[in-house]
Amino acid sequence: MNDPIQQFIQEVLKKAGVSQMPEDFKQQYVEKLAAEAQKRLGIMALSEMDEKGMKEFEKLMTAEKAPEQKELLAFFESKIPDFPKKVTETLKKFASEFIQGAERLKRVHG
Repeated sequence: MNDPIQQFIQEVLKKAGVSQMPEDFKQQYVEKLAAEAQKRLGIMALSEMDEKGMKEFEKLMTAEKAPEQKELLAFFESKIPDFPKKVTETLKKFASEFIQGAERLKRVHG
């Protein structure tokens, strides 16, 4: 599974019409979107794991070297049935909420 969050962000920015914004503004958006997407994926992943998986996750997170995103995705994929599908569903829901919010902002400020 490659980086679903970066792909998601690029698609959402296009759909929301934010891609034409000034570069510094867009960069702030990208950072906020990435943080929120990671938070939502984390909540989804933790809610899908059993107690044994949670203990293993805790061990992984308290290791001397923090895991990279690829390692975390691989871990969740091995513990959660249909994890890629659940990632897609979670990101689609977030994208829909974000795009609706962006459209409301455009109407108010546009």
